[in-house]
Amino acid sequence: MFKSIRKAAVSNWLRSPWCLALSVALGIYLGTHHPVIAVALAPVGTLYLGLLKMCVLPILLTSITSSVGRLMMSQDAKQSIQRILLVFPLGLLGVSGLAVLIASIAAPGKNLSEATLQTLGVFVNQSGIDLEIALSGSVAAAKDADMSQFLLSMVPDNIFSALSEGQTLKVLVFSIVFGIALGTIREPVTERLFELLESIYKGCHRVIHWLTLGLPIGLCSLLADQLSRLGTDVLVSMLSFVVVAIFTFVLIYLLCVVIIWRQTSSSLTQIVFALKEPTVLALATSSSFACIPAAVSALSEGLAFDRKTTQLVAPLAITICRFGAVAYFALAALFVAQLYQKPLDLGQLSLIVCLSILAGMATSGTTGILTLTMLDLVLTPLKLPLEAVLVLFIAIDPIVDPFRTMGLIHSSLAATALIAKPRDCQVERLSFPAELQ
Repeated sequence: MFKSIRKAAVSNWLRSPWCLALSVALGIYLGTHHPVIAVALAPVGTLYLGLLKMCVLPILLTSITSSVGRLMMSQDAKQSIQRILLVFPLGLLGVSGLAVLIASIAAPGKNLSEATLQTLGVFVNQSGIDLEIALSGSVAAAKDADMSQFLLSMVPDNIFSALSEGQTLKVLVFSIVFGIALGTIREPVTERLFELLESIYKGCHRVIHWLTLGLPIGLCSLLADQLSRLGTDVLVSMLSFVVVAIFTFVLIYLLCVVIIWRQTSSSLTQIVFALKEPTVLALATSSSFACIPAAVSALSEGLAFDRKTTQLVAPLAITICRFGAVAYFALAALFVAQLYQKPLDLGQLSLIVCLSILAGMATSGTTGILTLTMLDLVLTPLKLPLEAVLVLFIAIDPIVDPFRTMGLIHSSLAATALIAKPRDCQVERLSFPAELQ
């Protein structure tokens, strides 16, 4: 008995905010003072992120298929679909419009000193050769992409190939279509298939739960590696944009917490506590797909929202809506326009709002530099160059990316909370620490 108590205490400590805070402090120290050690620890962080991601596609396939199928068989299918078609577009417009408003008021690209402009210019010039190499091949194809190509790329011609290559968007489309088809088959065998899919989902979710015990180690390794690779000169020169971007995503987080709070009878403290795991995972891994299991669990188990609807809507919002990328592209477009002293009227600002939504949605299934190059979909109609500034955004991305992921996750959770229905008497059945009651 004493052994099990001690095991539980260790488990609780590894998942506690204090342990995570210590791992963050250690990661910052190693990344800034001992870069050699930080680089040596990088494979540990990469391995941990890979372990988190390995269950994402099975969870996505099983949860979306079963949720869509059960939704089609339920009595309120029409109402849920209507809510999705209303909440998703309004959420995208709201996030993009908020980012444009903040960037217009804060103006991070205006009134920069000569020294700052010179630093940015020198950095771009020195990085010209590397930029040309980085933009060859697949990135060049991204520049020529249009909306029709994006829609065609969503359809999988081979679902097994899409699964093996990790093409999340194609897997999502197949899961939705397959779920709709299963929902139209009113036979006992269909219900048994749904139960099988749910068992697979629970198994993968248990693996994710085990992996959260290693989060302090993974968090320290990932943070130390990112900081060891980031140059301080570029960070200082882009400081105003970084501050505005982080402020925007923190504001989005707070607004989303309020929205979720309004949809439940729980207290704000309980909401923050229930959302702790997806928040920490978003900041630690910068991977929205790795946060899907924790996000679904936070709403369905932590806050007692309808589980079937949550399993459908949350992964759908995270994969398709890409709220974080939408807000970031809007901020970046305003920053570049201000940097080049290009005046923008109301029509052009509205265009940025709409183009940022399309560019953000086009990042579904992409990572790294390819995600940032989608900014060209916003800048080209404004006749602003991407090549001259892309390297600047690449340099600061290790810092901004975790907050961008946090904005995406919590915007998706808020959208899900507006669509899903809380179960009755949820507060009485919730289990929180005594100090939060």
